[in-house]
Amino acid sequence: MKFFNRLIVWVVVAGIGVMVLFSIIAYQSGARNNNKPYIIEANRLYSTVQSGESLSDISLPQEGLIRKIEWLVGDAEYEPIEQFFNGAGIPGGSSFIIKPTYDNGHVTGYLRFIYHEPDSRWSTIIMVNIFLGIVLVCLVLLLLFIQRQIISPFHTIEDLPLELSKGNLNQALKEHKSRFFGRFIWGLNLLRETLRSQKQMNYRLEKDRQTLIASLSHEIKTPVSAIKLYATALYDNLYESEEKRSDCARMIEQKAIHIEKLIAELMTTSVSSLSEFNVQQGEFYLSKWVQTIKANNAERLDLLKIQFDIAPFGDKLLQGDFDRFVEIVDTIIDNAIKYGDGNDISISFLEEDYRQLVRIENSGLPISPNELPHMFTSFWRGSNASNQEGNGLGLYICRQLLRKMGGDIFAEATEEGMAIVLVIKM
Repeated sequence: MKFFNRLIVWVVVAGIGVMVLFSIIAYQSGARNNNKPYIIEANRLYSTVQSGESLSDISLPQEGLIRKIEWLVGDAEYEPIEQFFNGAGIPGGSSFIIKPTYDNGHVTGYLRFIYHEPDSRWSTIIMVNIFLGIVLVCLVLLLLFIQRQIISPFHTIEDLPLELSKGNLNQALKEHKSRFFGRFIWGLNLLRETLRSQKQMNYRLEKDRQTLIASLSHEIKTPVSAIKLYATALYDNLYESEEKRSDCARMIEQKAIHIEKLIAELMTTSVSSLSEFNVQQGEFYLSKWVQTIKANNAERLDLLKIQFDIAPFGDKLLQGDFDRFVEIVDTIIDNAIKYGDGNDISISFLEEDYRQLVRIENSGLPISPNELPHMFTSFWRGSNASNQEGNGLGLYICRQLLRKMGGDIFAEATEEGMAIVLVIKM
Protein backbone atom coordinates (compact mmCIF):
# COMPACT_ATOMS: atom_id res chain seq x y z
CA MET A 1 0.00 0.00 0.00
CA LYS A 2 2.81 2.43 0.86
CA PHE A 3 4.53 1.68 -2.43
CA PHE A 4 1.31 2.47 -4.32
CA ASN A 5 0.94 5.77 -2.43
CA ARG A 6 4.51 6.67 -3.37
CA LEU A 7 3.70 5.76 -6.95
CA ILE A 8 0.79 8.23 -6.98
CA VAL A 9 3.05 10.97 -5.57
CA TRP A 10 5.72 10.27 -8.17
CA VAL A 11 3.14 10.36 -10.97
CA VAL A 12 1.95 13.80 -9.78
CA VAL A 13 5.52 15.09 -9.53
CA ALA A 14 6.42 13.70 -12.95
CA GLY A 15 3.28 15.19 -14.49
CA ILE A 16 4.00 18.65 -13.08
CA GLY A 17 7.61 18.34 -14.24
CA VAL A 18 6.48 17.50 -17.80
CA MET A 19 4.17 20.53 -17.83
CA VAL A 20 6.95 22.88 -16.65
CA LEU A 21 9.46 21.43 -19.10
CA PHE A 22 7.03 21.77 -21.97
CA SER A 23 6.33 25.39 -21.06
CA ILE A 24 10.03 26.26 -21.09
CA ILE A 25 10.72 24.46 -24.37
CA ALA A 26 7.61 25.90 -26.06
CA TYR A 27 8.43 29.45 -24.98
CA GLN A 28 12.04 29.25 -26.16
CA SER A 29 11.06 27.53 -29.37
CA GLY A 30 8.47 30.20 -30.06
CA ALA A 31 11.05 32.93 -29.50
CA ARG A 32 13.47 31.29 -31.93
CA ASN A 33 10.99 30.31 -34.59
CA ASN A 34 9.08 33.59 -34.74
CA ASN A 35 9.20 34.53 -38.44
CA LYS A 36 7.98 38.09 -37.67
CA PRO A 37 5.32 38.45 -40.39
CA TYR A 38 4.98 42.18 -39.69
CA ILE A 39 8.44 42.68 -41.28
CA ILE A 40 7.19 41.18 -44.52
CA GLU A 41 4.21 43.52 -44.56
CA ALA A 42 6.40 46.53 -43.66
CA ASN A 43 8.82 45.70 -46.51
CA ARG A 44 5.92 45.50 -48.97
CA LEU A 45 4.60 48.92 -47.90
CA TYR A 46 8.11 50.36 -47.94
CA SER A 47 8.61 49.19 -51.52
CA THR A 48 5.31 50.83 -52.43
CA VAL A 49 6.42 54.16 -50.97
CA GLN A 50 9.85 53.93 -52.61
CA SER A 51 8.17 53.38 -55.96
CA GLY A 52 6.70 56.87 -55.66
CA GLU A 53 3.23 56.24 -54.23
CA SER A 54 2.06 58.78 -51.67
CA LEU A 55 1.36 57.76 -48.07
CA SER A 56 -2.13 59.23 -48.33
CA ASP A 57 -2.90 56.84 -51.18
CA ILE A 58 -1.89 53.77 -49.20
CA SER A 59 -4.79 52.07 -47.40
CA LEU A 60 -3.86 49.72 -44.58
CA PRO A 61 -5.96 46.54 -44.25
CA GLN A 62 -8.01 46.41 -41.05
CA GLU A 63 -6.75 42.94 -40.18
CA GLY A 64 -3.12 43.66 -41.12
CA LEU A 65 -0.28 43.73 -38.64
CA ILE A 66 0.78 47.30 -39.64
CA ARG A 67 -1.62 49.67 -37.92
CA LYS A 68 -0.13 53.03 -38.94
CA ILE A 69 2.65 54.54 -41.07
CA GLU A 70 4.32 57.82 -40.04
CA TRP A 71 6.89 59.83 -41.97
CA LEU A 72 9.52 62.31 -40.81
CA VAL A 73 11.61 64.49 -43.14
CA GLY A 74 15.32 63.75 -43.15
CA ASP A 75 16.44 67.34 -42.37
CA ALA A 76 14.31 67.69 -39.25
CA GLU A 77 15.73 68.98 -36.03
CA TYR A 78 17.64 66.60 -33.76
CA GLU A 79 15.02 66.53 -31.00
CA PRO A 80 12.09 65.50 -33.24
CA ILE A 81 14.27 62.83 -34.83
CA GLU A 82 15.30 61.54 -31.40
CA GLN A 83 11.69 61.39 -30.24
CA PHE A 84 10.68 59.74 -33.53
CA PHE A 85 13.31 57.01 -33.11
CA ASN A 86 12.52 56.57 -29.40
CA GLY A 87 8.87 55.77 -30.14
CA ALA A 88 7.21 58.99 -28.99
CA GLY A 89 3.46 58.87 -29.59
CA ILE A 90 3.31 55.07 -29.97
CA PRO A 91 0.25 53.64 -28.18
CA GLY A 92 0.82 51.03 -25.46
CA GLY A 93 1.08 47.44 -26.60
CA SER A 94 2.43 48.44 -30.03
CA SER A 95 5.90 48.33 -31.49
CA PHE A 96 7.54 49.95 -34.49
CA ILE A 97 10.30 49.68 -37.03
CA ILE A 98 11.93 52.59 -38.91
CA LYS A 99 13.18 52.53 -42.46
CA PRO A 100 14.87 55.47 -44.26
CA THR A 101 13.63 56.72 -47.65
CA TYR A 102 16.07 57.61 -50.40
CA ASP A 103 16.09 59.81 -53.44
CA ASN A 104 19.11 59.52 -55.72
CA GLY A 105 21.09 58.00 -52.90
CA HIS A 106 20.24 60.73 -50.40
CA VAL A 107 18.09 60.20 -47.29
CA THR A 108 14.92 62.16 -47.71
CA GLY A 109 13.12 61.02 -44.57
CA TYR A 110 12.16 58.16 -42.29
CA LEU A 111 9.14 55.86 -42.33
CA ARG A 112 7.91 54.52 -39.02
CA PHE A 113 5.74 51.42 -39.29
CA ILE A 114 3.68 50.95 -36.16
CA TYR A 115 2.48 47.33 -35.64
CA HIS A 116 0.90 45.11 -33.05
CA GLU A 117 1.93 41.44 -32.96
CA PRO A 118 0.07 39.35 -30.36
CA ASP A 119 2.28 36.72 -28.75
CA SER A 120 0.44 33.41 -29.28
CA ARG A 121 3.02 31.36 -27.42
CA TRP A 122 1.39 31.80 -24.02
CA SER A 123 -2.05 30.84 -25.24
CA THR A 124 -0.60 27.68 -26.79
CA ILE A 125 1.31 26.88 -23.62
CA ILE A 126 -1.78 27.44 -21.47
CA MET A 127 -3.99 25.25 -23.67
CA VAL A 128 -1.49 22.41 -23.77
CA ASN A 129 -0.89 22.63 -20.02
CA ILE A 130 -4.63 22.50 -19.40
CA PHE A 131 -4.81 19.34 -21.52
CA LEU A 132 -1.82 17.82 -19.71
CA GLY A 133 -3.36 18.77 -16.38
CA ILE A 134 -6.64 17.03 -17.28
CA VAL A 135 -4.70 13.92 -18.33
CA LEU A 136 -2.72 14.03 -15.06
CA VAL A 137 -5.89 14.40 -12.97
CA CYS A 138 -7.56 11.49 -14.83
CA LEU A 139 -4.47 9.33 -14.29
CA VAL A 140 -4.37 10.14 -10.57
CA LEU A 141 -8.11 9.43 -10.25
CA LEU A 142 -7.58 6.12 -12.03
CA LEU A 143 -4.77 5.20 -9.64
CA LEU A 144 -6.91 6.20 -6.65
CA PHE A 145 -9.76 4.07 -8.03
CA ILE A 146 -7.41 1.09 -8.42
CA GLN A 147 -6.11 1.66 -4.91
CA ARG A 148 -9.58 1.81 -3.39
CA GLN A 149 -11.30 -0.90 -5.42
CA ILE A 150 -8.47 -3.40 -5.98
CA ILE A 151 -5.32 -2.77 -3.92
CA SER A 152 -7.07 -2.01 -0.63
CA PRO A 153 -9.46 -5.05 -0.73
CA PHE A 154 -6.60 -7.31 -1.77
CA HIS A 155 -4.49 -5.94 1.07
CA THR A 156 -7.14 -7.15 3.55
CA ILE A 157 -6.90 -10.76 2.33
CA GLU A 158 -3.19 -11.12 1.64
CA ASP A 159 -2.56 -12.78 5.03
CA LEU A 160 -5.56 -15.11 4.85
CA PRO A 161 -3.87 -18.06 3.04
CA LEU A 162 -1.05 -18.06 5.60
CA GLU A 163 -3.53 -17.96 8.47
CA LEU A 164 -5.56 -20.79 6.94
CA SER A 165 -2.39 -22.85 6.52
CA LYS A 166 -1.71 -22.35 10.24
CA GLY A 167 -5.23 -23.51 11.11
CA ASN A 168 -6.40 -20.08 12.30
CA LEU A 169 -10.04 -20.19 11.18
CA ASN A 170 -11.63 -17.84 13.71
CA GLN A 171 -10.77 -14.41 12.31
CA ALA A 172 -13.41 -13.29 9.80
CA LEU A 173 -12.70 -10.93 6.93
CA LYS A 174 -14.38 -7.54 6.89
CA GLU A 175 -17.07 -7.11 4.29
CA HIS A 176 -16.05 -4.92 1.37
CA LYS A 177 -18.18 -3.12 -1.19
CA SER A 178 -15.64 -3.50 -3.99
CA ARG A 179 -17.32 -4.70 -7.16
CA PHE A 180 -14.16 -6.63 -7.98
CA PHE A 181 -13.46 -8.30 -4.62
CA GLY A 182 -16.75 -8.08 -2.72
CA ARG A 183 -18.01 -11.48 -3.84
CA PHE A 184 -14.49 -12.91 -3.62
CA ILE A 185 -14.14 -11.84 0.03
CA TRP A 186 -17.63 -13.17 0.73
CA GLY A 187 -16.59 -16.50 -0.83
CA LEU A 188 -13.40 -16.60 1.27
CA ASN A 189 -15.46 -16.09 4.40
CA LEU A 190 -17.72 -18.96 3.38
CA LEU A 191 -14.62 -21.09 2.74
CA ARG A 192 -13.26 -20.20 6.16
CA GLU A 193 -16.57 -21.08 7.81
CA THR A 194 -16.73 -24.35 5.91
CA LEU A 195 -13.19 -25.27 6.92
CA ARG A 196 -13.97 -24.31 10.49
CA SER A 197 -17.10 -26.48 10.64
CA GLN A 198 -15.20 -29.29 8.92
CA LYS A 199 -12.41 -28.98 11.47
CA GLN A 200 -14.90 -29.15 14.34
CA MET A 201 -16.60 -32.14 12.77
CA ASN A 202 -13.24 -33.84 12.30
CA TYR A 203 -12.43 -33.29 15.99
CA ARG A 204 -15.76 -34.77 16.97
CA LEU A 205 -15.41 -37.71 14.58
CA GLU A 206 -11.89 -38.37 15.80
CA LYS A 207 -13.12 -38.35 19.36
CA ASP A 208 -15.98 -40.69 18.44
CA ARG A 209 -13.59 -42.91 16.51
CA GLN A 210 -11.19 -43.21 19.41
CA THR A 211 -14.06 -43.87 21.81
CA LEU A 212 -15.50 -46.48 19.44
CA ILE A 213 -12.16 -48.21 18.95
CA ALA A 214 -11.55 -48.35 22.70
CA SER A 215 -15.05 -49.62 23.31
CA LEU A 216 -14.95 -52.23 20.54
CA SER A 217 -11.48 -53.34 21.56
CA HIS A 218 -12.79 -54.00 25.02
CA GLU A 219 -15.99 -55.68 23.78
CA ILE A 220 -14.24 -57.84 21.19
CA LYS A 221 -11.77 -59.17 23.74
CA THR A 222 -14.50 -61.10 25.58
CA PRO A 223 -15.92 -63.08 22.61
CA VAL A 224 -12.44 -63.63 21.17
CA SER A 225 -11.23 -65.04 24.51
CA ALA A 226 -14.29 -67.28 24.66
CA ILE A 227 -13.75 -68.50 21.09
CA LYS A 228 -10.13 -69.31 21.88
CA LEU A 229 -11.16 -71.15 25.02
CA TYR A 230 -13.85 -73.23 23.28
CA ALA A 231 -11.55 -73.92 20.32
CA THR A 232 -8.82 -75.16 22.67
CA ALA A 233 -11.30 -77.36 24.46
CA LEU A 234 -12.43 -78.90 21.18
CA TYR A 235 -8.85 -79.31 19.99
CA ASP A 236 -7.80 -81.05 23.20
CA ASN A 237 -10.96 -83.24 23.28
CA LEU A 238 -11.89 -82.00 26.73
CA TYR A 239 -15.53 -82.78 26.09
CA GLU A 240 -16.33 -86.48 26.08
CA SER A 241 -19.94 -86.29 24.96
CA GLU A 242 -21.13 -85.23 21.53
CA GLU A 243 -23.71 -82.97 23.14
CA LYS A 244 -20.99 -80.99 24.95
CA ARG A 245 -18.99 -80.60 21.77
CA SER A 246 -22.13 -79.41 19.94
CA ASP A 247 -22.81 -76.85 22.67
CA CYS A 248 -19.22 -75.66 22.40
CA ALA A 249 -19.49 -75.23 18.64
CA ARG A 250 -22.77 -73.36 19.10
CA MET A 251 -21.11 -70.99 21.56
CA ILE A 252 -18.31 -70.35 19.09
CA GLU A 253 -20.93 -69.51 16.46
CA GLN A 254 -22.74 -67.12 18.81
CA LYS A 255 -19.51 -65.32 19.69
CA ALA A 256 -18.65 -65.06 15.99
CA ILE A 257 -22.09 -63.53 15.34
CA HIS A 258 -21.45 -61.07 18.17
CA ILE A 259 -18.14 -60.07 16.61
CA GLU A 260 -19.89 -59.60 13.24
CA LYS A 261 -22.38 -57.25 14.89
CA LEU A 262 -19.57 -55.24 16.43
CA ILE A 263 -17.81 -55.01 13.05
CA ALA A 264 -21.09 -53.94 11.40
CA GLU A 265 -21.44 -51.24 14.05
CA LEU A 266 -17.89 -50.09 13.30
CA MET A 267 -18.66 -49.90 9.58
CA THR A 268 -21.89 -47.98 10.20
CA THR A 269 -20.15 -45.49 12.46
CA SER A 270 -17.29 -45.00 9.99
CA VAL A 271 -19.67 -43.81 7.25
CA SER A 272 -22.21 -42.00 9.44
CA SER A 273 -20.42 -38.69 8.90
CA LEU A 274 -21.28 -38.85 5.21
CA SER A 275 -24.91 -38.14 6.05
CA GLU A 276 -23.82 -34.82 7.56
CA PHE A 277 -23.08 -33.20 4.20
CA ASN A 278 -24.85 -29.86 3.97
CA VAL A 279 -27.41 -29.54 1.19
CA GLN A 280 -28.82 -26.12 0.27
CA GLN A 281 -32.24 -26.64 -1.24
CA GLY A 282 -32.96 -24.26 -4.07
CA GLU A 283 -34.06 -24.01 -7.68
CA PHE A 284 -32.06 -23.93 -10.88
CA TYR A 285 -32.56 -24.39 -14.60
CA LEU A 286 -31.51 -27.55 -16.34
CA SER A 287 -29.76 -25.51 -19.06
CA LYS A 288 -27.47 -23.80 -16.54
CA TRP A 289 -26.62 -27.16 -14.97
CA VAL A 290 -25.80 -28.76 -18.33
CA GLN A 291 -23.71 -25.74 -19.33
CA THR A 292 -21.66 -26.07 -16.12
CA ILE A 293 -21.20 -29.83 -16.61
CA LYS A 294 -20.00 -29.22 -20.15
CA ALA A 295 -17.58 -26.50 -19.06
CA ASN A 296 -16.15 -28.75 -16.31
CA ASN A 297 -15.61 -31.85 -18.42
CA ALA A 298 -15.58 -31.15 -22.18
CA GLU A 299 -11.96 -29.99 -22.35
CA ARG A 300 -10.42 -32.82 -20.32
CA LEU A 301 -12.47 -35.45 -22.18
CA ASP A 302 -11.30 -33.96 -25.44
CA LEU A 303 -7.68 -34.22 -24.23
CA LEU A 304 -8.34 -37.88 -23.36
CA LYS A 305 -9.81 -38.44 -26.85
CA ILE A 306 -13.14 -39.51 -25.34
CA GLN A 307 -16.25 -38.67 -27.36
CA PHE A 308 -18.56 -36.57 -25.17
CA ASP A 309 -22.15 -36.16 -26.37
CA ILE A 310 -25.01 -34.26 -24.72
CA ALA A 311 -28.44 -34.97 -26.17
CA PRO A 312 -30.98 -32.17 -26.85
CA PHE A 313 -33.27 -31.34 -23.95
CA GLY A 314 -36.10 -29.06 -22.97
CA ASP A 315 -35.20 -26.51 -20.33
CA LYS A 316 -36.89 -27.08 -16.95
CA LEU A 317 -36.76 -25.69 -13.45
CA LEU A 318 -35.31 -28.28 -11.05
CA GLN A 319 -35.17 -28.48 -7.25
CA GLY A 320 -32.11 -29.17 -5.15
CA ASP A 321 -28.58 -27.97 -4.49
CA PHE A 322 -27.02 -26.83 -7.76
CA ASP A 323 -23.42 -27.27 -6.58
CA ARG A 324 -24.14 -30.76 -5.20
CA PHE A 325 -25.70 -31.85 -8.49
CA VAL A 326 -22.62 -30.63 -10.35
CA GLU A 327 -20.42 -32.56 -7.88
CA ILE A 328 -22.49 -35.73 -8.41
CA VAL A 329 -22.20 -35.64 -12.21
CA ASP A 330 -18.46 -34.91 -12.03
CA THR A 331 -18.03 -37.97 -9.78
CA ILE A 332 -19.97 -40.18 -12.19
CA ILE A 333 -17.97 -38.93 -15.18
CA ASP A 334 -14.75 -39.62 -13.25
CA ASN A 335 -15.92 -43.21 -12.73
CA ALA A 336 -16.82 -43.48 -16.41
CA ILE A 337 -13.30 -42.39 -17.33
CA LYS A 338 -11.67 -44.84 -14.89
CA TYR A 339 -13.82 -47.91 -15.54
CA GLY A 340 -14.94 -47.36 -19.16
CA ASP A 341 -13.03 -48.20 -22.32
CA GLY A 342 -12.20 -44.54 -23.07
CA ASN A 343 -14.34 -44.28 -26.22
CA ASP A 344 -17.68 -42.65 -25.45
CA ILE A 345 -19.49 -40.86 -22.64
CA SER A 346 -22.98 -39.51 -23.31
CA ILE A 347 -25.70 -37.69 -21.37
CA SER A 348 -29.37 -37.98 -22.31
CA PHE A 349 -32.59 -36.73 -20.72
CA LEU A 350 -36.00 -38.26 -19.99
CA GLU A 351 -39.04 -37.21 -18.03
CA GLU A 352 -41.14 -39.56 -15.89
CA ASP A 353 -43.72 -38.96 -13.11
CA TYR A 354 -42.82 -35.28 -12.75
CA ARG A 355 -39.18 -36.20 -12.33
CA GLN A 356 -36.26 -35.31 -14.56
CA LEU A 357 -34.15 -38.33 -15.44
CA VAL A 358 -30.54 -37.75 -16.46
CA ARG A 359 -28.86 -40.78 -17.98
CA ILE A 360 -25.04 -40.82 -18.04
CA GLU A 361 -23.74 -43.72 -20.11
CA ASN A 362 -20.22 -44.86 -20.95
CA SER A 363 -18.93 -47.53 -23.27
CA GLY A 364 -16.97 -50.49 -21.93
CA LEU A 365 -17.40 -53.85 -20.24
CA PRO A 366 -20.32 -53.70 -17.75
CA ILE A 367 -20.17 -55.25 -14.32
CA SER A 368 -21.97 -58.52 -13.71
CA PRO A 369 -25.71 -58.45 -12.80
CA ASN A 370 -25.09 -59.87 -9.33
CA GLU A 371 -22.84 -56.88 -8.54
CA LEU A 372 -25.38 -54.19 -9.52
CA PRO A 373 -27.25 -54.18 -6.17
CA HIS A 374 -23.98 -53.42 -4.34
CA MET A 375 -22.79 -50.49 -6.46
CA PHE A 376 -24.13 -47.87 -4.04
CA THR A 377 -22.93 -49.60 -0.87
CA SER A 378 -20.22 -47.86 1.12
CA PHE A 379 -16.67 -49.20 0.69
CA TRP A 380 -17.79 -51.65 -1.98
CA ARG A 381 -15.72 -51.97 -5.15
CA GLY A 382 -16.55 -54.05 -8.19
CA SER A 383 -14.47 -56.78 -9.78
CA ASN A 384 -13.38 -54.34 -12.50
CA ALA A 385 -11.79 -51.96 -9.95
CA SER A 386 -8.82 -54.05 -8.92
CA ASN A 387 -6.34 -51.97 -10.93
CA GLN A 388 -7.88 -48.58 -10.09
CA GLU A 389 -7.41 -46.39 -7.05
CA GLY A 390 -10.47 -45.65 -4.93
CA ASN A 391 -12.24 -46.29 -1.65
CA GLY A 392 -15.71 -47.32 -2.81
CA LEU A 393 -17.46 -44.22 -1.46
CA GLY A 394 -18.13 -42.13 -4.60
CA LEU A 395 -21.48 -43.61 -5.66
CA TYR A 396 -22.51 -44.10 -2.02
CA ILE A 397 -22.07 -40.35 -1.40
CA CYS A 398 -23.96 -39.55 -4.62
CA ARG A 399 -26.95 -41.60 -3.46
CA GLN A 400 -26.93 -40.00 0.00
CA LEU A 401 -26.86 -36.50 -1.47
CA LEU A 402 -29.59 -37.22 -4.03
CA ARG A 403 -31.89 -38.71 -1.44
CA LYS A 404 -31.39 -35.67 0.77
CA MET A 405 -32.62 -33.56 -2.17
CA GLY A 406 -35.63 -35.76 -2.82
CA GLY A 407 -34.09 -37.64 -5.73
CA ASP A 408 -32.45 -41.01 -6.31
CA ILE A 409 -29.88 -42.82 -8.43
CA PHE A 410 -29.68 -46.29 -9.95
CA ALA A 411 -27.42 -48.19 -12.34
CA GLU A 412 -28.07 -50.25 -15.47
CA ALA A 413 -25.85 -52.62 -17.42
CA THR A 414 -26.20 -52.11 -21.17
CA GLU A 415 -24.96 -54.08 -24.13
CA GLU A 416 -22.19 -51.55 -24.75
CA GLY A 417 -21.32 -50.42 -21.24
CA MET A 418 -22.79 -48.96 -18.05
CA ALA A 419 -25.46 -46.33 -17.43
CA ILE A 420 -26.09 -44.30 -14.26
CA VAL A 421 -29.51 -42.63 -14.05
CA LEU A 422 -30.17 -39.63 -11.81
CA VAL A 423 -33.72 -38.87 -10.65
CA ILE A 424 -34.25 -35.17 -9.89
CA LYS A 425 -37.32 -33.33 -8.63
CA MET A 426 -38.85 -30.80 -11.02
